[in-house]
Amino acid sequence: MQSKNPVFRRSDAFQSAGSGAAGMSADQLREMYDAPSYSGTRRDRMTIDDVVARTAMTLGTLIVVAGATWFLTGPVQPAHFGWLIGAALVGMGLGFVIGLKHITNPAVILGYAAVEGVFVGLASKVLSAYAGDSAIVAQAVLGTMCASAGMLAVYKFRVIRVTPKFQRFVVAATLGFFLIVAVNLVLRMFGLNLGVSGLGGLGLVFAVIGVALACFNLLLDFDYVEKGIAAGAPSKDAWFAAFGLTVTLVWLYIELLRILAILRGGD
Repeated sequence: MQSKNPVFRRSDAFQSAGSGAAGMSADQLREMYDAPSYSGTRRDRMTIDDVVARTAMTLGTLIVVAGATWFLTGPVQPAHFGWLIGAALVGMGLGFVIGLKHITNPAVILGYAAVEGVFVGLASKVLSAYAGDSAIVAQAVLGTMCASAGMLAVYKFRVIRVTPKFQRFVVAATLGFFLIVAVNLVLRMFGLNLGVSGLGGLGLVFAVIGVALACFNLLLDFDYVEKGIAAGAPSKDAWFAAFGLTVTLVWLYIELLRILAILRGGD
């Protein structure tokens, strides 16, 4: 029977498929219908397992590099501050490129995780030396895990709903926060310091604000994953989701570590 659909009527593929089926025997048709359906498209879709696995690989790379940096750099020296700033700038630049271009290449994402591992390892060593207590590193890790679990529960039970208005607020507040930090970094190069990224009273205030914003950004990350899975996003997007989660978790950890260093350093 000829289809009345004008699209199908003009399609050579549909016309040839119909004539091919008409020339097949009953046994051939039965074998064709009994064959398992093709599921390639389904396998290519992002799943929660994909996101968990990619995030574990990304964070695993970061943790290994951070641990190696901690043990191989020795006691804190003035040169460590230069390496710390260098790792922060490289990680920030690479992160902006990945985010703006929506890069999902595993090598690039894992490379970013390695750079962040150097930054995290050096920041942990410097801040724990300032506090005079290396235990704050474990405390910051535990705090990051607890805050992440708490925000996952908040998102799961819709205590805070990720509405478009909420998204705009979080994005605007986050951009404003990092703009202030960037301005402070530029001013420090000319001998001026606003103190927003330091270890004083104003630094403590901004660290608390940073923790709150990082937690809100976790909600946006969870929402991205959930909507991506529902929309049938390709499996490669799991790498981008892992990148986003890694960025937020590193930010949350550093701000918690800074709070602990400031509070402990005043003892």
